[in-house]
Amino acid sequence: MLATLIRRELHTSLRNPQTILQPLLFYTLTIILFPLASGADNDTLLRTAPAALWIALLLAALLAGEQLFAADYADGTLSQDRLHLPDLWLLLPAKLAAAWLRFTLPLLAILPLLALMLHIPVANIPATAALLALGSLPLLLIGALGAVLTLAQTHGTFLRFLIVVPLYIPILIIGVTAGHDNLLGLAIGGHYALLGAFSLFALITIIPFATLALKAQHLP
Repeated sequence: MLATLIRRELHTSLRNPQTILQPLLFYTLTIILFPLASGADNDTLLRTAPAALWIALLLAALLAGEQLFAADYADGTLSQDRLHLPDLWLLLPAKLAAAWLRFTLPLLAILPLLALMLHIPVANIPATAALLALGSLPLLLIGALGAVLTLAQTHGTFLRFLIVVPLYIPILIIGVTAGHDNLLGLAIGGHYALLGAFSLFALITIIPFATLALKAQHLP
């Protein structure tokens, strides 16, 4: 059942390519603004590179999370899923897995070019990519929670922002710190462990609560 739902979500994404292109273009344009703002100072770019990568990831994940349920809510698919899926909780991991694949994999594909634009050494790019890939999962999970809680709200964007951004801050701090340590050649195994712990904690807490919130929504 889970694999079937993931395939459905991926097929839906292919029919609506904006779900892939919008977060990716947003991430790319945000990164491009940092060199324009800081000028041609390579040292400044390198010092701000981890913050640039993670702030852009946070904002793009917020956009990707907003798209998780919007189309299904508008066309009634979400109502049908709530009525006919025997295990509604499977819808959450299916949407998150599909969102991670269509959001994170394209991002990792263009990351080497963006990293070189920020003057990140080539040797540090694999670790940077691994940190972003791991950090994107809890960001998407938190974004999914915000999307579910504000699903029936007419003007829920600001409310969603208030819900998810405070929860994003610990992940942002760990990610930026890990990025700086990576550039300095320090060990970052502890940062991987923290991001993994955040991901696991988010999985076992957000999916049940988001499922309950989905059942409580007044869907059309």
